[in-house]
Amino acid sequence: MTSLAKVTLAGSGYCVPPRIVTNPELVARMNTSVEFIESRTGVIERRHVDPGVCLSDLAERAARGALAEAGIAPEQVDMLIVNTLSPDYHDPAQACDLQRRLGLGTIPAFDIRAQCSGGLYAMDIARQFLQTGRCRNVLVVCAEILSRRMDTSDEGRNLAILLSDGAGAMVLSGGESALGGELLDVELRADGREFELLYTQAPGSRRPHFIDADDIAQSAHCFRMNGKAMFVHAVASMAEVAESLLARHGLTLDDIALVVPHQPNLRLLEALLERLQLPREKAYLTVERFGNMASASMPVAYAKACEEQRIAPGDRVLFLAYGAGATWGAALYRR
Repeated sequence: MTSLAKVTLAGSGYCVPPRIVTNPELVARMNTSVEFIESRTGVIERRHVDPGVCLSDLAERAARGALAEAGIAPEQVDMLIVNTLSPDYHDPAQACDLQRRLGLGTIPAFDIRAQCSGGLYAMDIARQFLQTGRCRNVLVVCAEILSRRMDTSDEGRNLAILLSDGAGAMVLSGGESALGGELLDVELRADGREFELLYTQAPGSRRPHFIDADDIAQSAHCFRMNGKAMFVHAVASMAEVAESLLARHGLTLDDIALVVPHQPNLRLLEALLERLQLPREKAYLTVERFGNMASASMPVAYAKACEEQRIAPGDRVLFLAYGAGATWGAALYRR
């Protein structure tokens, strides 16, 4: 039986807009308060793009950063996987636009829609192609511009106060790399029974005209979230999958140097850390300053942790994510 190739995270990159949006700025736009935002979410500021900036601008910068760190030229990339819930265009795939901007040639390029868990889902898809030798280098990009999907009405404000923009990227490579790390395992989950915890009705083919003026007038194009139920399900799901993955490798959280989670809101992450009995210093958190960037949150957090040298060679890193669908999962990496 042919042994499977080792898979490593050869490079990471991120891009966040320079524009910082504070809580007082949001309060001027919607019916809420600074005290409410900070007490309920822990978010102090977030990043929003300026007019004229598009998703592919953020995605390209993050991708080029990851390629540079990996020492990989564009022509050495064998596959591109993009996850976003805020593409520049509804169709075709955001990946195809990014492919031409990066000059990747005619390699396979496609989008997935695993929402905030997209980084983990993309890592596992990449892992299959790398382990079997079908690819040598796979570029994964998660990018979001959520500031243009904000609903500042009373119905949408509790989610709008979290939303932020950014992009994170990873190069996954088969075989040895300069970093010498190894993606040890990924465990993915989904449960469509939780579909309506967070969803958007329009545009969609269930609509009479995909999307029309009535949909806009009725805010059918805006996110709708059952926040309390999602909070409970997210904490329980991420805790369970973390424990399951670690148990399969005979490990505990004591063996993990750093947990890099999706960043939905600080209160949810605090509840997760309490459930796992994990001290805050062992988790890399960005949500207070960067808000919730959906699928981009986890890869941005990892890239920043690497930038700040929070992860040493030999350290084990645990990735955790949870998103609408519901989707969730964990990944175990040794640097």
